[in-house]
Amino acid sequence: MAFEELRPLWLVLRREYVQRVRSLSFLASTVAAPLLFVALAAAPALFPTARLPYPKHILVVCSTPGPARQIADAIRHWGVGRYRAEVTVGANPQEHERLIAMVRESRIEGFLWLDQEAIVSGHVVYMSRSGLDTVGRESLQTVVYRVLIRARLIRRGLTDGAINGSLEPVVVDTVSPPGMPGGTGDHGGIAVVAVTVTIITILEMSLLSYGIIVMRSVLEDKTSRVVEILLCSVTPRALMAGKILGIGGLSLTQVAIWGAMAAGGLTAAARMVGANLTGNLALGPGALAMLALFYVLGYFFYSSLYAALGAAFNSADEAQYWSFILTLPLLFSGMAAWSLFEQTDSVIALVLSLVPPLAPVMMSMRIAVGAAADWQIALSLALMVAAIYAAWTLSAHIYRVGTLMYGKKPSLREIARWLRYA
Repeated sequence: MAFEELRPLWLVLRREYVQRVRSLSFLASTVAAPLLFVALAAAPALFPTARLPYPKHILVVCSTPGPARQIADAIRHWGVGRYRAEVTVGANPQEHERLIAMVRESRIEGFLWLDQEAIVSGHVVYMSRSGLDTVGRESLQTVVYRVLIRARLIRRGLTDGAINGSLEPVVVDTVSPPGMPGGTGDHGGIAVVAVTVTIITILEMSLLSYGIIVMRSVLEDKTSRVVEILLCSVTPRALMAGKILGIGGLSLTQVAIWGAMAAGGLTAAARMVGANLTGNLALGPGALAMLALFYVLGYFFYSSLYAALGAAFNSADEAQYWSFILTLPLLFSGMAAWSLFEQTDSVIALVLSLVPPLAPVMMSMRIAVGAAADWQIALSLALMVAAIYAAWTLSAHIYRVGTLMYGKKPSLREIARWLRYA
């Protein structure tokens, strides 16, 4: 870029940054987005503990009162007020038909049939009108399993003391080697998951939203014919660079604020549960610098493509289809990062972290958990720089011609013709 283009570029950059950073929408989104993320993360935890206005009435039917009473007591504890369990002795065909009729008439929610055959075979039937959710079914299965094991051991002549000693809970502590990220205990794994999910969320939200902002900024200048005036004093390349850099500075400002808020919130949460974020993550100064670098490179890559998209079409409706195509790599990388979170050293995770459209999210995830080697980071950076150069060159050609083209929606053949003209 020539020296005489630097001053117009700076003026466009400053205009894009100052005008947007002072807007109410920027302040609102900066504050509202983290609050919405926290609300979405906390909402599922509210539902399992919600008490029903009327507890569900279920019966535990068994030939002997011992196992049934143990299951009923465990259900009362597990249900947290949602179930009222009663014990019925008499697992015979007549009782079975009577209980089925009670379920059909909604006089009871359901019943657990635990006769001698069920104790021997381990196949227990719970009949109800609405069934159980996944968590409830697994909890009930765990309770019934322990009670059946106890009943079988009693039939084999073991004493209560021997049974209680054999059924003592087993605790598995997760421990990482010294110097490796992941920490010790359950809190270490929780800290890694929380921080990594936060990093991925911030990356995806900001890359997608600010790429679309670049596209809409180009479209606004084009549809209002302001671009025709601007091009009288600035070259198309400098105008596109100024927009991308100005909005990029805005995105870095917002991401820095979100990062500070996330760091404060996660640090406070870690202190409450006794976790150590510094020891559990590979997030030293070097790793943080790499995360910032991959974010900047990802922004340059996607914003260049979005700028070309805005220049090629005449309205956001026309660009909507191609805009959705550009969002697919970000959506795929987010799903892949979550799916491969426990396989960060696998070949597929390595390959995906080297693909430029996926690298900002995938490599950031691998850096956060300490699974990326130095040569892998260097290779991914080199591929990202090459992809940015190709995307920037392609977008600059489209931007040069497309910003002054009006009328019908261009076809791929026509856009290819623009590249030859430029």
